Amino acid sequence: MNTPSNNHWPWDVLGIESNSDERAVRRAYARLLKQQRPDEDAEAFQRLRYAYESALQMASGAPANGFAAAPDQPNGDGAKAAELIESTPDPATAPAMRPVTANAAEVEVAHEPDAFDTAVQLWQNFVARADDLESRRSLQDLFAAVVNIPTRDELEWQALCHCLNEDTPAALRMNLSAVLGWRDNAAHLRRRNAAIAALALDRVFADEDYDALRLRFAHAMALLEGPMPRMTVAARALLRAGARAEMEQLLIALGRYHPNVVRLRLDAEKADFWGRCLKFRIGVGRLFGPALALNGWCGLLFADASLNPNRGRWFDEWSPAQLGILLGTLMLALVAIAATTVVLSEPHQQKLRALRAIGWLRYGWVPMWLGATAIALCDNGSGSSTSIATAMLGACTIWAALVHGWPPSKELAILAAVSATALGFAGHWIATDSHAWLMPYAHGVLFAFFISFSQSEWREWVARRPRVYWACAPLWFAGFAALIVLLVQREARATQFAWALFAVMSAAGGVLATTRWNDLRGAIPAFFRGYANLAWMALAIYKPDIVACVCAGLMSVWVIEGGRRRGG
Repeated sequence: MNTPSNNHWPWDVLGIESNSDERAVRRAYARLLKQQRPDEDAEAFQRLRYAYESALQMASGAPANGFAAAPDQPNGDGAKAAELIESTPDPATAPAMRPVTANAAEVEVAHEPDAFDTAVQLWQNFVARADDLESRRSLQDLFAAVVNIPTRDELEWQALCHCLNEDTPAALRMNLSAVLGWRDNAAHLRRRNAAIAALALDRVFADEDYDALRLRFAHAMALLEGPMPRMTVAARALLRAGARAEMEQLLIALGRYHPNVVRLRLDAEKADFWGRCLKFRIGVGRLFGPALALNGWCGLLFADASLNPNRGRWFDEWSPAQLGILLGTLMLALVAIAATTVVLSEPHQQKLRALRAIGWLRYGWVPMWLGATAIALCDNGSGSSTSIATAMLGACTIWAALVHGWPPSKELAILAAVSATALGFAGHWIATDSHAWLMPYAHGVLFAFFISFSQSEWREWVARRPRVYWACAPLWFAGFAALIVLLVQREARATQFAWALFAVMSAAGGVLATTRWNDLRGAIPAFFRGYANLAWMALAIYKPDIVACVCAGLMSVWVIEGGRRRGG
């Protein structure tokens, strides 16, 4: 086939002229085979291999598959292999040629030479017209004009192989996919040559996905494709409204669903750079947002715990030592957060996540928190137990934040205040020890962490173990009965034990049953809802014992309903 053509496939890959004979094709293949080994670059080797087969077919006019099996050789059930040997008259190239073994069932069905030659000529004539390469209508007309099925199959294969060329316009790849329906129907191409089809289709689909991502994430893609700025400049660019969220969604989409876009259309180094910038931006935002507020709160708890228990725990009692404890806690905690969220590399982050999944590290703060709260509620009046418990609650807060992360400050503060006040803890502490005003809110913060992260995980764990549920349910009702008896006695010591018991029950109730506090709130008409909330808060402050009994009774009802569903 001596007609010159503007079609670069497969002659560009072999580095020879389009009118080369079989000898020149074999020599070029042998030369390049020494440079591109299959164990070093499988993709380049596959492209070279198919370019060699296609060029050999064009030079010799052989059948399209490029192989010939002995017709009289028995094949049995199709599992017997046929050895296909490539030969060359030049002994200098003999070491580069190796026998290729293929299963006889996988040998392609030979097409008629005229169908192959016709398809090659049609495609060469098409790509010679540069104006038609990006026109979908021209492609539709080209394939609509071919009525011979073998010729059309060969033409489609030539088009697919052309997509392997680096200089093929992306619009041509996407138009071919749209006209020929490769997204939904490419099985026939993979059956013909799975390796070549996979390489070509990856390029085609990468172009389509890239175009879709540019439309969906316009601003993030503009940053990703632009020049790489300094880390601080890039982090500042992510401060714009919606930029951080859009970049985060883009990188997640590229990593999970479109890895070929990064490999074939984007610069992987830039994607990795913006991933680090995003991590830095999120880490700094958390560092100076919820982490700063929560660590300041923990420093306040430690400073309060260091005061003399026999004196008042107010700010006017602070000395430079308390201020140093506050600032020291704040700095140490911020350094720890910076190290775990910004500085650590991805392998170290994976090890840290695996460490956080260890049971006693993930949930060990819960029994410490409940135990410290119970100790503080049972304080004998010396104040030393409350000081120890305050320090333990501060340590548990930092522990929970390092394990579960840093929730938004506003949501955490609201949930902590509601948990501390609506359940009656603030009212009880104010009535018994007004100096320990930090304790109910320290308990509320940890209660908010428990509700946000641990409660659902513990509930699922109990749901998978019915025996644990049926063993804990009687203990719950025994605790409820003990709570009523202790509160009825109206003795200071009995009331302290009752509230220590209620602190544990309020956490256990959400594990044994699904608490439906929002359902109760929703049952109140919207017009009266605000007044009902105010009335409940006033009752929780002035009559906390009644609130504790009502809350425990409601949770008991929910535990019974949960038991009925399990039994049913």
